Amino acid sequence: MAYKGSFAPVTHFFGYQGRSGHPSTFDCSLASTMGFTAGILINNNLTGLCISIKNLTQDPSVWRCGAVPILSLLEHYPK
Repeated sequence: MAYKGSFAPVTHFFGYQGRSGHPSTFDCSLASTMGFTAGILINNNLTGLCISIKNLTQDPSVWRCGAVPILSLLEHYPK
């Protein structure tokens, strides 16, 4: 049976509003790195992945970017 309803997601991120502050230099560096990494993944036809960045406590020049399949983050409960 095919789904006949509609799908209209509405997304919003309340992170900065919740903190009531402007993004820090770290926030900007992290967002830029994540966006750049996402662009590389998409350019290589890699989808369904969640970006992973390691060494965040160090200088951004030594951060290591990767990706994790979103499905591997889900927990499977047997029937």
